[in-house]
Amino acid sequence: MSSSICMYSVRLCTALRDWPAAVLCLALSLLQMALLDYYLIEHLGTSHLTWLAFDAINLTLLGITIYQARSAIHQDGKRTDFSTIHSGTMGWVAWLCMSISVAAKAVVIFFNFSDDLDEEAATFFGPNTLKTAIALGSATFLLLLITQHDAPAGSDGRRYIEELTGTVVFDILDTVDILEVLFDSDDRDKLWSGLQEFIMAVAVLNLVLPTVPLLTLARSKFGQKKLSIRLVHGHRILLVLAVNFPNLLVRMMLWHGNSTGISPFMLKNILAISLTFYDIYEHYKERHEEEEGSEHEINDNGDGGKKPKGPDSDFAYTNHSPVAGDSGLSSPGTNKNVLPLAEVWPDPFRHNGGRDPHGGGYRDQEARGKPFEDSDRVSNESDSSETMRRRDKYPPKSKPDYNVSSV
Repeated sequence: MSSSICMYSVRLCTALRDWPAAVLCLALSLLQMALLDYYLIEHLGTSHLTWLAFDAINLTLLGITIYQARSAIHQDGKRTDFSTIHSGTMGWVAWLCMSISVAAKAVVIFFNFSDDLDEEAATFFGPNTLKTAIALGSATFLLLLITQHDAPAGSDGRRYIEELTGTVVFDILDTVDILEVLFDSDDRDKLWSGLQEFIMAVAVLNLVLPTVPLLTLARSKFGQKKLSIRLVHGHRILLVLAVNFPNLLVRMMLWHGNSTGISPFMLKNILAISLTFYDIYEHYKERHEEEEGSEHEINDNGDGGKKPKGPDSDFAYTNHSPVAGDSGLSSPGTNKNVLPLAEVWPDPFRHNGGRDPHGGGYRDQEARGKPFEDSDRVSNESDSSETMRRRDKYPPKSKPDYNVSSV
């Protein structure tokens, strides 16, 4: 029953061409804007109705961004090539405008009346609703990211996207959590001078920072063009320096300096920092091991990896004795750097008409062992002139001087 419902849902979403994610993204963005506008108008007056104009611009830009991405993805009709990633190019622009608007509203709220909000008051719009409104940005980012590409699940492109954006949702939630201290007037009075401004600066930076991975993905066509590993590591270090390290520092100061309660997100900051640098260490460790392996492989050749000059420069002698069964003797088919055995030990019969030049007979198995008669010599001397010319033209190669004791 459940499997049939899942299949029906998949078919429905496929028929709608992923528009449910786009509609939900627009709906959550509209809800976030409306909630923040309500707080501003309710507590600061109707002069803040001007925010509605900015919201209309941001919502229109978000709709254009989603439509442009959907058009680029479905421009070829039914998809047949899953190696090509279709994507939009304006996602970072929409997020930048929306995040600036949300950050500006949050700054106005927290510097004016956030500590006046009381959860026990007879109203729905308390501090928890305000925190939820800001945290809606994490869901908006995730849905916006889904609408911007069609990378298949489990593909290299999808893993590339997840590597750049996998922590954004948790970073936004982490930012909302650290603003908790600004809702209590008693806790705010305990803060050091300038700490409140520092917390708000970190929060604004964290809300705007997801623009960087969206811009990076747009420039690389969401994994179609891979970035160098150094840029990926630089992006992860930027997230550590701009998000996790400042939040960890603030939480440690609140804990030990002001005896303020903190959340388990401090462990998230520690783990994010540790795992980021550990992954970078693992990458450079593997790279160093590969370079050392290449150097050892060159040194094992005995000649610094250089090939002998001459017509047989594609082959090189080994340092071992060329004895059958010795580990130093390799087949030319398996190791092109080893000289073939026929070239190491030239065939003594090749340039003498099939006869042993030392008088030992023929190399033919039937003639081997027979005495070398004069009649055989006469018959051998009656070879054709063509054979004699070849023998004069191609003299036998000199036999390499090997140490016989090593055989």
